[in-house]
Amino acid sequence: MNVVTSCWDILFKRAEKSGFSPQKLQNYQAWRDAFAICNRIEATMKEDGLLGYVRPTSRRIIKVPSKSELLVWGRTRKGPGGKDYCAMMEALPGDSSMGVARTLTTVRDGRVPVRICNPHSYCLTIGRYQKLGKLHSVDEADVHGPQNLNLSLGDDGVVEVALMSTTPDEPEQELPREVSSLADRPDLSKQQQEELHALLLKWKHVFAQHDEDFGCTNLVQHQIHTGDAPPVRERYCPLPPAMYKEMKTLLSGMLESGVIRESCSPWAAPIVLVRKKNGSWRFCVDYRKLNAVTHKDAFPLPRIEETLTSLTQAEWFSTLDLASGYWQVEMDALDREKTAFTTPLGLFEFERMPFGLCNAPATFQRLMQRCLSGQLSDYVLVYLDDIILYSPDFTSHLQHLDKVLERLGQHGLKLRLDKCKLLQHEVKFLGHVVDSSGVKPDPDKISAVRDWPVPNSIKQVRAFLGLAGYYRRFVSGFAKVARLLNQLLTGIPANKKSEAQKVNWSPDCQTSFVKLKTALTQAPVLAYADYTLPFVVYTDASNQGLGAVLAQVQEGRERVMAYASRSLHPTEQNDANYSSFKLELLALKWAVAEKFKDYLTGTKFTVYTDNNPLAHLQTARLGAVEQRWVAQLSSFDFDIKYRSGKSNVNADVLSRYPVNPLPTGVANTTAGPDTTPVMAAIELTPEGDSEEWAGSEWEVAQSSDPDIQIVKRYVETRALPEKPERQALPLRSQRLLQQWKRLHVQNNILCRKVFDSQTHEVRHQIVCPSARSKEVWGSVHEATAHAGVERTLSRIRQRFYWPNMEGEVRQLQQGCVACSLRRERVEPRAPLKLIEVSYPLEVVGLDFLSLGRNADTHPNILVATDLFTRYAWAVPTRDQTAETTVKALWTQIIQPFGCPARFHSDQGPNFESGLMKQLCDTYGIAKSRTTPYHPAGNGSAERFNHTLFNMLRSLETDKQNHWPEYLPELVHAYNNTAHSATGYAPSFLMFGRHLRLPVDIGLGVGPQQRKHDLDGWVRHHQQRLSVAYGLARQKMDNAASQNKQRYDSKARTLPLLPGERVWLRNRNRQGQGKLCTWWNPETYVVVEQVGDTELVYRVQPERGGRVQTVHRNALKVCTAPPAETAPPAAEAAAETPEIQLPLIYGFPPRPAAIPPAREEPENPPRRSTRENLGQPPVRYGDL
Repeated sequence: MNVVTSCWDILFKRAEKSGFSPQKLQNYQAWRDAFAICNRIEATMKEDGLLGYVRPTSRRIIKVPSKSELLVWGRTRKGPGGKDYCAMMEALPGDSSMGVARTLTTVRDGRVPVRICNPHSYCLTIGRYQKLGKLHSVDEADVHGPQNLNLSLGDDGVVEVALMSTTPDEPEQELPREVSSLADRPDLSKQQQEELHALLLKWKHVFAQHDEDFGCTNLVQHQIHTGDAPPVRERYCPLPPAMYKEMKTLLSGMLESGVIRESCSPWAAPIVLVRKKNGSWRFCVDYRKLNAVTHKDAFPLPRIEETLTSLTQAEWFSTLDLASGYWQVEMDALDREKTAFTTPLGLFEFERMPFGLCNAPATFQRLMQRCLSGQLSDYVLVYLDDIILYSPDFTSHLQHLDKVLERLGQHGLKLRLDKCKLLQHEVKFLGHVVDSSGVKPDPDKISAVRDWPVPNSIKQVRAFLGLAGYYRRFVSGFAKVARLLNQLLTGIPANKKSEAQKVNWSPDCQTSFVKLKTALTQAPVLAYADYTLPFVVYTDASNQGLGAVLAQVQEGRERVMAYASRSLHPTEQNDANYSSFKLELLALKWAVAEKFKDYLTGTKFTVYTDNNPLAHLQTARLGAVEQRWVAQLSSFDFDIKYRSGKSNVNADVLSRYPVNPLPTGVANTTAGPDTTPVMAAIELTPEGDSEEWAGSEWEVAQSSDPDIQIVKRYVETRALPEKPERQALPLRSQRLLQQWKRLHVQNNILCRKVFDSQTHEVRHQIVCPSARSKEVWGSVHEATAHAGVERTLSRIRQRFYWPNMEGEVRQLQQGCVACSLRRERVEPRAPLKLIEVSYPLEVVGLDFLSLGRNADTHPNILVATDLFTRYAWAVPTRDQTAETTVKALWTQIIQPFGCPARFHSDQGPNFESGLMKQLCDTYGIAKSRTTPYHPAGNGSAERFNHTLFNMLRSLETDKQNHWPEYLPELVHAYNNTAHSATGYAPSFLMFGRHLRLPVDIGLGVGPQQRKHDLDGWVRHHQQRLSVAYGLARQKMDNAASQNKQRYDSKARTLPLLPGERVWLRNRNRQGQGKLCTWWNPETYVVVEQVGDTELVYRVQPERGGRVQTVHRNALKVCTAPPAETAPPAAEAAAETPEIQLPLIYGFPPRPAAIPPAREEPENPPRRSTRENLGQPPVRYGDL
């Protein structure tokens, strides 16, 4: 054989080609075959193992479409003796025209499959003789059979790969490490662990080994029925450059795993990337517009409440969760194009069912019921991708688990390891904790109330009572339980100063606190979900945290399923990044897509929020972050409705008091008693709230009122006294007897029966003793947030009655200090006072106009207006400092026009500075100012500000960015246009002639000027000015008179006298201060009246302090009594025994405001006379 080999070497390597020329022999074909065999043998003996090249078998030209793959047959050398052989197909080096897949294949009869990829945007053409790739020999020993791949990390980050051959006939006995963790159970016996190990080994392929290892089933395919709706196409949302890498990684992973593919669909939806809790990103598609045109699938979700009862007989439980459950369902081939989504990298569509489609839950529920049909009612409960198995003993549970895993494996479904809990005695399922004793709420759902910290201030007590009072109708004897907590608030005013006041927390208060928390976290307040009824979600966000409540209306009453609250992260507390709308949207996303997801998936529900713009979420313009949140909400079916903050108190309180972990060393004393869970809510009896409205207290109070006792005796005997006898009775008793047909005694309490025309119900009103009428009014008035007279009367009439109730309530309302401070204005405004001018530059009004544009180099404008001619100046400035102001006045007004007689401005620091005073003193200019916060005192300058704003807005967009360049032109146009107040152009009144404008030159026209000598021109000029000034003054007076008449039609002179007690308007009502009262609660005293008018006064704090000069419109007559005349609270409380009044909306009662008695003199002086100067009004007595 060695001799033959050497001959072959000499023959093929050293001989010339002519030595291989065929000879005309009879056995020519035999020689040809022999040479072919020699060539094949020679190829196999080469060191590089190159067997040859592969060319197409087709005789026609092959065309590969752009951006697609094609499988073709290639031709190459046959094996020695025509036998099949293994070879490695590789692409040609340096050939970028096409991509050829590297393939280990078997060459049969010289044919080999070749996969060609065309990555270009044009069609690729392949000729018959074109080389597709090269073929390398492969040693048969290198082709392994069944094997395990072992990867290990070596030095320098090098991954070592080892092949360990196994015997195919021997079954594998080892479990993957992740699956074996489910069998490693110290709480099970050794035999039970072995049985569980064998079961998991049998069905190990049902468990996903990594994130991309999810199954695929053809049992159900998802369809999207859109009818005749046209395709919806949207542009992709812009992504930050830093997220492009994440998007490419997610797209590549989904392409490789077969979840998506490239698309040319007419449909397109935008994508958003949502960060997960572990820091990774979730790929989401915003299918809101596709869902809007999709016909809804009415496939029913299971009724959980009917199945939970069977779980009470079980001892062993297992919960299973599918790995990327939606991605295990194929999309219908005809509807894949509707799932298309657009990205900066192109258009793609889903081959598996994506998240966010409205009918995806129904499709998945249909799949699970078909997969596990016949077992659902026996030992399996399925809700979407959550599966729970329950059995009475260990052996039967293993059998049930074996059958379920078998069904999942048959249909190609795989489970997620970290979400599966096997052979447990207690598991969590759909917001419930299931064990052998039954079903009870998940502690996480009630932690917001259960872990409520012990209140230590007035504000915290009020907050907790506000939440508890919202569900008071479910708590039997609520008034009795909450009485001690209400007493902590008795006599405490409802203002910010009292909120931080500490409370005297006693052990009895702690007991009431624990009882209320226990009642709020148990039936009947906390109920189980009825999935046949719609859910209601209340959400709220504040500067402290987020709050949410999940509820349902069951049997006509609202029941709670779960509470939730959390604090804001530091980044979320930044007002610049998180507006109120963004925080409310965050609360909505957090509640729906995270906390209550198990309840709300696949159901229709309503969200109530106290943020009105959030109710229009579908049409709102959203940023990138908000779009990601909305994409997470797109798979839920819900409506958003607005609800005021007072009505949304349950979620509002949770957001303002989020539950945080207790500090180290602080004991949690809120744990309630250990109770056995029940399956149904306890029905609340109608008498559950009766303690609030009836009892021995009202009986005792009526017995101490002689007027009521007289009437009560007549009513009990049903004997109406005769008219002479009634006239001898006290006036109050007479008025009560006028209601004779409506009076009756119920539970030994005198009541009045009335018919409610709105609800068509009979209502029983308690006849309130005269000593308690103020207390009743105070409680109701406080509970209704200091409502007006009509609303307060309506609330009182629902439960109480006494004679002259309306007049007494109106009188008490007038004496309520809180209402007076919160009401914007009751008194008419003061009349208008005009500034008289008679010549140019007599008075020049000054003001600063700020455009608020950060990009401007000169963001401010100094505005000056001559009050006689209405001539205006506008100077752009970088700031509003005194130096800038004085320099602008000197260069723009004083130097060109001379010194005005007076400058008039507001009390800004730049106008009141020492530098401004020095300028006025140097040039003999008087200086006047408006009262604080009264811009109407400089009306001409304020009016020009408005005109100048409109002129700047009229500029084109590109010119608005350079507005200082165009400002002189705008002011020039204003000064040369006739003013409505004078009838003349301001420049004519200032200079005595019309300016010659460029338009006059262009048209060849202009003002006709006579030829005069110097003296003649001066006389003519003076004459024209005299006529113009007279006409202008006359027209200005007429316009001012009409303006004053129109303004004064709603004004009324109400002078204040020295010593009068007043309130000042609160100037801190900005931003969060808008919730403050309209008037400052500190009382001031009028010192004197400034000038002859009744518009400006000097006032001083009643307790002493700085004297201020203010306008009459900023003052309000104080209705609160002086401190010396107010009765002590302790004495007033000691006169009569305490009665627990109804606590409406969770607000505690407070003592009623008692207005001072009015002492009228025999001859009261008139307020308009000046004889009262120096004396306070007599209605306040002697001060």
